Amino acid sequence: MPGAPGDAGAGPAAAGAAGASADAGAAAAGFQPAVLAAAQAGGLFAVLDGAQFEDLPRALLMGGFVARPLYLDRGDNNREQVITAPHLVWLDEREAGEGGRPPEAVVPALFRLIEARPAAVFWHCAGGGDLLYKHLRGINMVLYPRAALAGAEAPPEPAPAGAPGPVPDSHVRVIFRHADANVMAQTLYALDAVELARFYGPADCLFFAPEPDWAGGRPWLQAPRPEGLPEPGRGALSLSMPTVERMQGMRQAYHRRRIAAYLRKVAPEQTQGMDDKALDAATAGFMAEARGYGVRSESAMGRWSYLQLLTGGQIGQQPAVTDYLVKGDATKTADQRVRDLMHMAAFRAAMGG
Repeated sequence: MPGAPGDAGAGPAAAGAAGASADAGAAAAGFQPAVLAAAQAGGLFAVLDGAQFEDLPRALLMGGFVARPLYLDRGDNNREQVITAPHLVWLDEREAGEGGRPPEAVVPALFRLIEARPAAVFWHCAGGGDLLYKHLRGINMVLYPRAALAGAEAPPEPAPAGAPGPVPDSHVRVIFRHADANVMAQTLYALDAVELARFYGPADCLFFAPEPDWAGGRPWLQAPRPEGLPEPGRGALSLSMPTVERMQGMRQAYHRRRIAAYLRKVAPEQTQGMDDKALDAATAGFMAEARGYGVRSESAMGRWSYLQLLTGGQIGQQPAVTDYLVKGDATKTADQRVRDLMHMAAFRAAMGG
């Protein structure tokens, strides 16, 4: 087997981490002025994803921000829920009626807190913060098709028990992480008109900066409310099966781009004769094959794609390999078995095999 580079086993996520961090910093440099200009015009608010901070409530308190948690404290002393809750932040504190700081002071301080993480979504709502707060509380949880849960690559987090409101048998109630810019990038553009109307509610525009791979290479995204939407429905935001399928398609395309970039990096000789379209098609085939063996994570799909590329597609034709993937060590997942294969390949390469 051809030699395996030492860093190939890390997978596409590790291979692209440094570049993603640099891209995020560059995106923030252009994103902040746009947010500041919108905040100066009035009616712009930030929603921060507490799950991406060590202790967001404390950070907001120490920074002197005017903020409100979007999860209610039900008195159960659940610290994890308290510190991971999304928070609505006033960018013009004078709009909160507390005589606070203007956007020129709040926005730079908030961006220092965010540190280029995809941990904020900015909402424009001319009706004010109280109206937006009520709306956002209403979309903290959504109804998700039960049929989409089977075999889901990244199943959504179930909503806490006892959440109010009816749930049809066809759906389950799940947490909607609408403050995560990456989640918004894969959700917003998949919604149909009825879902969009309920999602936007009283808001008319969003600004957010997901990782570049989620934003199609753009540094940040502005999403005005589409014209001609129906009146927002009442009750929970309910996602249809076609919407979830579009979301899944976006996630698969995202992983495919990252794995293809990883293959260009770790297998330059094997990919130099392939244009982007050919490599994309080959990567899609490798990923489909890996899913057929029960592989789920991006890193494991990247490893399988790498092994297939290096062997000209022959590793998947070897009975010993396929038997191990399907019937191997029962204590290991398919992802872990692919990692084993990668280690075996590296060992053979080191021994000159």
